[in-house]
Amino acid sequence: MEDADIFDLASLTKPLALVLTYIYFASTQGFDLTQPLKEFIPVSNELAEIPVYRLFNHTAGLKAWHPFFEKRPLTLEKLIKEALLLPLEYSPGSRSLYSDLGYFLLTYIFEKHFGLSFYEGFLEMRKELPLSSKAFFDFLPLSKVDEERLVPTSVCPWEKKILRGVVEDENTRALGGISGVAGLFANVQALLDVLEFLVELYHQDVGPFSSGIFRKFVNHREECSEFALGFMLYDGNPSMVRHTGFTGTSFLVDLAKGNIAVLLTNRVHPHRNNLKIKGFRKEFHKLVEEVFFQ
Repeated sequence: MEDADIFDLASLTKPLALVLTYIYFASTQGFDLTQPLKEFIPVSNELAEIPVYRLFNHTAGLKAWHPFFEKRPLTLEKLIKEALLLPLEYSPGSRSLYSDLGYFLLTYIFEKHFGLSFYEGFLEMRKELPLSSKAFFDFLPLSKVDEERLVPTSVCPWEKKILRGVVEDENTRALGGISGVAGLFANVQALLDVLEFLVELYHQDVGPFSSGIFRKFVNHREECSEFALGFMLYDGNPSMVRHTGFTGTSFLVDLAKGNIAVLLTNRVHPHRNNLKIKGFRKEFHKLVEEVFFQ
């Protein structure tokens, strides 16, 4: 492993790509998190009246996951149409269930509301980030860097070959490799740059980014949910947020104190059956917090 090695961040895409892009556009163009979904997309079931923020904190009643990729070729429009036909798992606002479906919906809502593709919006947002020359922070890395820098993940059950620079998430892969759910690739320098930026943004406006809007996301709390808007909460510490990725990636950041921990592994290599990362990741972040976050 080298510092320049690039990892499939999996669900770290949600806070660091989709949510940060929403924050950028909300800062520059406005976005009302309390508006019901029916104001953004045509929906007629129970979801119609729920505020859009319930997608961000996983309290919308949606299923955790669904194999949309089985009906290829897949488009975001086709995925959303099918997602809206699925029955809800629980009454919206009664509890939380981590859901990829909610973040596919948020990807779709972004494109419809702001009038450009999610990737176009991401690139516009990324231009405003203080990324260093050593940072890689992008989708579809195979066309942009030497394959040797890309950390391999699992063996694809469809193609019977090791995935390398190709997103692990099957639904995002079927969409062409870009979504607000997964698909972001980065090295450790990029993650440190972005998380240091978030620490600064927590305390003050940075360029076009509004500190007030960022705080609305990370300070949001509901008794029914263990999530802020786009971020996982951590052990009751009000200024500490985190997120984890299926491939073995995670971060923990104390926004008030500026302490940051990043863990990048390819735990799904060569297969997904090894789940020891769950215990290891918890102990890793706990130890880092105890030793360095005081």
